[in-house]
Amino acid sequence: MNTKLLLSLAALSLLLAGCGKKSSQKTSVGGVTVEQKGDVASVEFKGKDGEPGIKSVASEKGVPRPAELPKDVPLFKDALITVANTIGDQMQVQTTFKAPLEEGMKFYEGKMKADGWEVSVMKMEGANMVIGKKGPRQCTVMFSTEDKLTVAVISTPVAGK
Repeated sequence: MNTKLLLSLAALSLLLAGCGKKSSQKTSVGGVTVEQKGDVASVEFKGKDGEPGIKSVASEKGVPRPAELPKDVPLFKDALITVANTIGDQMQVQTTFKAPLEEGMKFYEGKMKADGWEVSVMKMEGANMVIGKKGPRQCTVMFSTEDKLTVAVISTPVAGK
């Protein structure tokens, strides 16, 4: 499975290198489907014998909120989703926004508490996180900065899990 993941991520990287070109391409080989529509690149492969698969969608210009992202997991106002990965029953979404990191952390802490999450915050050099727990589910939002933007990576079970 690691070989397939590496191949699919390599294919996605190659597609992203060509982002912005007005093209639409799709290919399927060995259960792996690679597709590019304009600036959006996606890679998907199905698991064997009912195993969960992997799906990754990315665009520097942004992708829509994935249906698999639970509705009670907030997104910062004006956040741009640049990558959305679903691996089995887990979801990871990378977003960027212009507000300072501290403002993003306060937003996630407050919004998640208001939505019924039990929230803890961790601030350490290189490890800024808001961690929410709701029943058996856990949602982790990790923060960093890059090129004057705040990057928030959200990891959570997919909707309905």
